Amino acid sequence: MQEHLIIDGNNAMHAIPQISKELSRDRNLARDSLLRMIEPLATDGARITVVFDGRAGKGSLEKYPRADSFDVFYSSSREGADGAIERMVMAAKYPGRICVVTNDNLIRNCAYSNGASAMRVEQMIKRLDHSIDQVVRRAKQSNGKRADSGQSFFNRIEFPEHKD
Repeated sequence: MQEHLIIDGNNAMHAIPQISKELSRDRNLARDSLLRMIEPLATDGARITVVFDGRAGKGSLEKYPRADSFDVFYSSSREGADGAIERMVMAAKYPGRICVVTNDNLIRNCAYSNGASAMRVEQMIKRLDHSIDQVVRRAKQSNGKRADSGQSFFNRIEFPEHKD
């Protein structure tokens, strides 16, 4: 059963310190950085949908070019990203397969009340670290090396301690 991660893109850009700094200078660069950062989650077998606030007009869905199970959704200006995420969760045939990633309590509560799960952005980063470690292990094993030899990637993103 494939998990579907629905990520609140705007919320994530503000929650990740390095991307938040980019966001203050260039929204498009910050958006691209976020998409590149979470790309390994798509190789971990999950379906990914990142939802951003759209500009004028109606919403649009784009395929992320480097992963088949990775979509980028721009909400309509009328609905906004929060409304689009809520609508996706409420319309899901199998909400138990959905995990909404956001630090917004209202959206997380909507997910829970409709049978989906939710996690904070910081939890997604920890999961991302695990996905990267798995990719590195598989690459080392396919090269005939032991999984515990050599260097590994690690998370350089530091988050302030947060209590729910």
